[in-house]
Amino acid sequence: MNPYSPKLIAFPQSETVVSPSADWRNGLLVRSTNWLGDALMTLPAVYQISLKVPAGKKTIVLTPGNLAPMWRACPFVNEVVPMAGKHVSHEDIQAVKSFEPGVAMVLPNSFGSALDVWKCGVRVRCGRRGRWRGLLLTHRLREWPRGENVGVCHQLSYYLELASMLGDVALKAECPPLNVDESSARELGVEAGSQWLAIAPGAAFGPAKQWPGERFADVAKWFARERGRVVIVGGPKESAVAGEIAEQLPSNTLNLAGKTDLGQLMSVLSASSYVVANDSGAMHLAAALGKRGVALFGSTDPIATGPIGGRWSLLVADVPCRPCFRRECGFMGEDAYKCLKSLSSDRVIEELKMLGADS
Repeated sequence: MNPYSPKLIAFPQSETVVSPSADWRNGLLVRSTNWLGDALMTLPAVYQISLKVPAGKKTIVLTPGNLAPMWRACPFVNEVVPMAGKHVSHEDIQAVKSFEPGVAMVLPNSFGSALDVWKCGVRVRCGRRGRWRGLLLTHRLREWPRGENVGVCHQLSYYLELASMLGDVALKAECPPLNVDESSARELGVEAGSQWLAIAPGAAFGPAKQWPGERFADVAKWFARERGRVVIVGGPKESAVAGEIAEQLPSNTLNLAGKTDLGQLMSVLSASSYVVANDSGAMHLAAALGKRGVALFGSTDPIATGPIGGRWSLLVADVPCRPCFRRECGFMGEDAYKCLKSLSSDRVIEELKMLGADS
């Protein structure tokens, strides 16, 4: 077993560093990224950003409403403003203004996210150029260099580069783990006293990230026979594949796919002993909770988007066509999704055994 560790690289210091004498007013506003996996990969950078906030001032996160439970679980975030829609409403703007932040950091690479912060009236606005965002920012970095460093470094490197606009940052992926109440897991049936394997067979990006359901079932059967109990997690879109997997497993298997909100999912993953997941939001969430697990990579690049936190083994397909970053495979027939098909359930089981031996 070769445990995964995110590879980070440093970029030249920005020439647009915010002055130490800047008027922070009552603190710093962070505009969150919009997807769960992306937001989780920003956590170490947001943690270092929070360390730059002067004593007595707050770190406030403006986020899509569905991600609010994750940000509320961050011990280094003081306030969370959930947006009802994709962008700020009048009520959201007033909520941000009530905290009176003087500095803001825009993490996403969209014009709309920079506009959200501009509408909130924050005086010092930091972010990246591109897509006309520069017109709305007071301090700017180069545009996100899409395609640069594929297979070279984790994309956390670019978020740490953003953090460096507030001063020197440490080139590391560590940050305090999320604070989660496991009582929700117990209420859903994930009882203490048993070893639990959580399997997450979905991935919002598309089928090119999704390991075959029957192989998840093979791993779950082994765990149920040899180690403990199994819980299946995922969103409503994974309900069908989760149901097919559950039908092959013992009757005491818990199928919670499509039955949990984000807070409950965090609780279930936190209570689990091990996790097997695709390159997905569930994988990143389990990692942020400090869990052990096996992650499966087909079309995407594990160096760029591997899990941050916990102890993980990454199984990466060894085929010449990857990483292709496609949502669906471009091949037909027996060659379709050969990257994912090349990863056997036996390999996952062996990695889980080694993770258990290390505990």
